Amino acid sequence: MKQLLPSLSLLVFLSISSNIFAEQEKSPTISPWLYKQLSKTEELITSQAYPQARQKLKKLLPDLKENSYSQALTLRSLASVYALENQYKEATQHLLHCLSTHALPENQQQNVLLNLGQLYMATELYQKTIDTLAQYQGKKDAQILALLANAHAQLKHYKKALPYIEQAIKQSKNPHEAWLQLNLALYYELDQYAPAAKILRQLITSYPNKKTYWQQLGTVYQQLKQFSKALSIQHMAYKKGFKFSEAELLQLFNLYIFKQQPYQAAELLTQALKTKSIKVNSKHWEMLAHAWTGAREYKKAINALEKSSALNEKGELYLQLGRIHVEQERWPAAIKSIKQAINKGGLKNKGEAYILLGLSHYEMEKPSLAKQAFKHAVTFSKTKKSALQWLKYIKKT
Repeated sequence: MKQLLPSLSLLVFLSISSNIFAEQEKSPTISPWLYKQLSKTEELITSQAYPQARQKLKKLLPDLKENSYSQALTLRSLASVYALENQYKEATQHLLHCLSTHALPENQQQNVLLNLGQLYMATELYQKTIDTLAQYQGKKDAQILALLANAHAQLKHYKKALPYIEQAIKQSKNPHEAWLQLNLALYYELDQYAPAAKILRQLITSYPNKKTYWQQLGTVYQQLKQFSKALSIQHMAYKKGFKFSEAELLQLFNLYIFKQQPYQAAELLTQALKTKSIKVNSKHWEMLAHAWTGAREYKKAINALEKSSALNEKGELYLQLGRIHVEQERWPAAIKSIKQAINKGGLKNKGEAYILLGLSHYEMEKPSLAKQAFKHAVTFSKTKKSALQWLKYIKKT
């Protein structure tokens, strides 16, 4: 699983270094000499002179008693410098050494355990992160809960990760976006789409200008078969001005069609073709024609179908256009379209084309041309009976 929650900031180490002396009232004492040396080191850290601070601390260590409080403090400070230099493995080694002295008071020992857990997370040692934080006896605030959730998620322990991140979010008035993203990812992994929708609504409220959350919510609603909500959220995202890809535009178009809103679908596709936001091809013009037909905008449907037919290598669309002209009793236009269909070829039912052509000629009071078309239709099994009936009828008239 992709890491969705960044490893927690290691700025905690800065606060450790800065708070060493504030802790002295409740801690074992250190010599004035060491106090002075560590003070100088703190100044170097504050000015971001990390190499100098590191060298100074390393020189101090040989002079300190093994497993003493002074050694533990120095090791912790040195770990903080390595962490600030992004040298996490070295920082980890020094924190482990610090813990092994057992010289720190309990509250400081617990803080070092927390720092160690953060370092394991930063170095992608997720199980060690979990095991280390399991030893932490302090209050597990939202940051720690989120850290545990992330570690479990990296190990694909999705069910174990979920309650941690849910609790972290619950404890926070303004939860981090990354926490919400992780919570969302876990719901996806566990196929829990209803709570995923709730998280996405929260993300949209907090980050209304991030298109991805609108799109994801629309997809989740479709997963839940809540197509009206899916259409509503996609429509709002489109009206908000987000740039839609071709696939996203067609998805919105299909939602309009599915929810029996052909006019809105047609308007959307018309604009997309005009701006070339989707490919200008036969298929898309045909889709537009169907939408306009559904909206009973027949002139616009005919215009779209004409453009679709011209771009199609087969005559099927011209035949479809001919059918519409016949329904509208536009006989000259019907004859033109049907002839184009026959000439272009590739028809699934060529006999039908000749039947429609014969009917159109008959309505134009051209019986000889009608008979000629019906005679062609007789040669096809599917239209033979109908064509013979027409020929018999024309003969009587």
